Amino acid sequence: MKSFGRRWKTAAAAAAWAIVGASAAFAQGAMTVRLADQPGAEVDYGAVWVAEGLGYYEKEGIRIDRKTYANGPAALLDMPSGSVDAVMAAIAPFMQFVARGGDLRMVMSLTKGNAALVGLKKYTSYKELDGKKVGTPGIGTIHDAILGYAEQTQGFKVQRVFGKITDISVMIDKGEVEAFIGWEPASALAIAQSDKIHYIQQMPPIKNAESLELAFSPKFLNEHPDVVVKFVRATLRGIDFIKTQPKEKVAELLARKMNDYPKAVPVVLNAMGSVDLTEPKIDMPSTRIILQTIAKQGKIPADLVKDVDGWVGKYVDYSYLEKAQASLK
Repeated sequence: MKSFGRRWKTAAAAAAWAIVGASAAFAQGAMTVRLADQPGAEVDYGAVWVAEGLGYYEKEGIRIDRKTYANGPAALLDMPSGSVDAVMAAIAPFMQFVARGGDLRMVMSLTKGNAALVGLKKYTSYKELDGKKVGTPGIGTIHDAILGYAEQTQGFKVQRVFGKITDISVMIDKGEVEAFIGWEPASALAIAQSDKIHYIQQMPPIKNAESLELAFSPKFLNEHPDVVVKFVRATLRGIDFIKTQPKEKVAELLARKMNDYPKAVPVVLNAMGSVDLTEPKIDMPSTRIILQTIAKQGKIPADLVKDVDGWVGKYVDYSYLEKAQASLK
């Protein structure tokens, strides 16, 4: 028996060293992708964080170096300098970035929806906020654009207050704003933290509203096209998991990414009602509306939206998505 015990310990030690060795080998051979996103956005980028939690990027030889910025426009400021390789942000800031001379390539869509209007429980519609102070996470964000669309189409005007997405509940509790339009799970977390607020409207007033995409710098695409295909393939596997598995399993993975498991699971489940994470191509009908809206707001020149499809098409490259999809068949 003693001999068996010694053999078992030896085998266990060998297995442990094998795992350490495999991890070390991965660490040495992995390609690091410096990926920009925003705080409190784990649900919005659910396909990516689910894929990471399931080890899909690791299997492709990729390590994500997450870099968090206040909002999409702030993240994009670091792309020209080479500080980030890829940015997850929304169609509005991406196109404002290229309108000002920036360059990038959107390789897939990540999220539709993602513009929850949260506010005091006495409000039940956008129009009731006429003349009220309403928070947005920044003038260049998709959320400010969606709010602008609601104003233009429903005939009201709010007083904008710009603030951090993570401070929603505090801003409302202090009376600084009556409502706030933002992303998930930050919005759902704000609701969980305050009994004063609820979703005034959880989905945006635009059908299948395009929100977030994954974009790489042209430099990274030129130098590492195979890595981009692998990254997209891993993300598609994350989308497939979201499509085929119970929401509770998805919520568990995202709550762990938030470092708040199991407490955050109900928050994530609530937040998942604000997004569609399963369509990897950009929705052009809603994109036309969004970009025409920000043109009316004076955020981009009006002549750029005369042919939205042609303009956006210059900065979209689905070849990586198509290769990744073909390899999964």
